[in-house]
Amino acid sequence: MKKEVKFPEILRSLMNSKNLTMKELGELVGKSESSISYWLSGKVMPRISVIQKLADIFNITTDELIYGYKNDSLENYEENVEYLKDNYPNLVDLYNEIHANKQLVILFDKAKKLEPQDLTQILKIIDTFNKETK
Repeated sequence: MKKEVKFPEILRSLMNSKNLTMKELGELVGKSESSISYWLSGKVMPRISVIQKLADIFNITTDELIYGYKNDSLENYEENVEYLKDNYPNLVDLYNEIHANKQLVILFDKAKKLEPQDLTQILKIIDTFNKETK
């Protein structure tokens, strides 16, 4: 599943919030005013090193700059593993197996806003299904 790139809109909004002109931003990142113009039009994306500089200037993550939100899946993963270890240790291996499977990660990416307790219910269903189909 492809994430929607919102870089031009986000960059424009950030520039407006800091009252930065294209020329001023270009000077901060070592690029020309025309480069900034291309970025804002969505015709061209800057190199990742420049995206990192921009993120640093605006004190946000590169994911926030490109997509408009933080990538907190690692944080959620660690929180979920800790919860499962403490409450349902028998489901930790299943959760890790699902997390490592690229096809199944898509499913859980959709459910990443679930509370650990809700995730546990889903894992129990999967675990039961796996046991019944063996």
